[in-house]
Amino acid sequence: MSNTRDLNETPLHKNNNIVNEICTKGICMEMCPSEEVILRVKEKMVHVLELTRSGHKLVKCYCRSAANSNMAVPQLLRPFRVLSDTVHYLLLEISNRSNIKMSVMYDFLDDRLRAVRQDMTIQRLPPEECVVLLEPMIRFYIYYGYRLCDHPISEFDPVLNKKYLLECMKWFLNCCDVLQNTDKVEDDVDTILTHFNSLDISKTRPELSCDRILVESLYILCNLDSIHPLYRYLCLPNYLKRVSALKLAYNIAIANIKCNFIKIFKLSRKLCPLTFSALCLHHPMIQRRALQAMSFAYNSQYLTVPVEVLKQWLAFNSYEEARSTCMHYGLKVVKEKHGVCFNKHTFKVDVEQHQLTKYYQAKVLQLKLEDVLSYTV
Repeated sequence: MSNTRDLNETPLHKNNNIVNEICTKGICMEMCPSEEVILRVKEKMVHVLELTRSGHKLVKCYCRSAANSNMAVPQLLRPFRVLSDTVHYLLLEISNRSNIKMSVMYDFLDDRLRAVRQDMTIQRLPPEECVVLLEPMIRFYIYYGYRLCDHPISEFDPVLNKKYLLECMKWFLNCCDVLQNTDKVEDDVDTILTHFNSLDISKTRPELSCDRILVESLYILCNLDSIHPLYRYLCLPNYLKRVSALKLAYNIAIANIKCNFIKIFKLSRKLCPLTFSALCLHHPMIQRRALQAMSFAYNSQYLTVPVEVLKQWLAFNSYEEARSTCMHYGLKVVKEKHGVCFNKHTFKVDVEQHQLTKYYQAKVLQLKLEDVLSYTV
C-alpha cells in the first residue's frame, strides 16, 4: 500500500525537457520484432490470445531491462504509428474474444500495454503522441480495476493495477501541461483530438477516443484521499474548470473532505460509467466513515434509523448488505423496528474495512471494454 500512497502524493511535474534530447527512433514496423517472434515460437511461448486460425499473430511482450542489456535498439522498437495500431488491435480486437477468462485477458493486455509504454519511454515520444497512446490505457485500467475487484489476489492485484493507472494518468496529464505551455499549441485538447483523428485508421472499425476532461476527472476521483488532484484542478485554466463533468468530480471530492457523505452519493448519479466505477472503489471507505459519523450524530440507546434509509443514503446494494455492514462495525440492528441503533461507544474503529461489493447500478458492469473506450464526457 505504501507504493500506491507515494504515487498519490507525488505532484505532477510541470517541465519536461526530455523531448528535446536526442533519442533512439524505432524502425520495427510490426507489432512484434522478428527476433522475438522466432524465439517465442521456437520456445513455445506464444500466448493463447496470439493464436489465430491461420497460425499466430504475436505482439511484443514486456521485458525487464537487465544491467548489461541495451534496449535502445531501433530494430526492436516500434515507432508511434505501429504503437498506435498495436493499442488499437489489443483494446478493440483482442478484447472482444469471448472464450477467454477475464483475468487471463487482463494479464495479457496489461503485459502488452506495458511493452508499448516501454517503447514510448525508450524513444521519448513527444507529448502529442504520448497522450494518444496513454488515454485508452487509462480507461483500460479503470475498467478492469472495477470488473475484477472481487477476484482473488492470485488472479488480480488491485494495488498493482492502481500503480499502473496512476503512472499512465500522471504521464498523460504531464504531457497535457507541456502542450498547454508551448507556443505552438493554442488549445491542447483540440490539438490532441485533431492529431488523433488525423491518423490513418480505417473508418469501418471502432475508434478510440482521447478525452482530457475524462482523465482529469478520473485523476480526482481515483485519489479522493489526496489533495494534490484538487490543487491541480484549481491551477487549471478557467475554460477547463468550467466544464460540468470536471466540476462534478471536484465537487464530489470537496464533499468527501467535508464529510458530506450523502451529497457524494447524490452527485455520483450524474457520473459517466468510468468515473462512476472509479468512485465505487471508494464505497467501503466512504460508508465506514459515514457510519462512524452517524454513530456520534444519531447516538441513542433507543432511537433507530431505518435500514432501508441507510441503504438509500449510502448506496448499499440491498437491505441485507446494509444490515451486515452495520453489524460488522458493532452497531445494533433492531429486527422489530428494521432499524439501526447508533451508539458512539459500541462502534468498532479497530476492525478491518468491510469488503467491496460491486454496486448493481454501475453501468460499466454491463459494458464491454470496446464500449468504454469510445465515448467522451
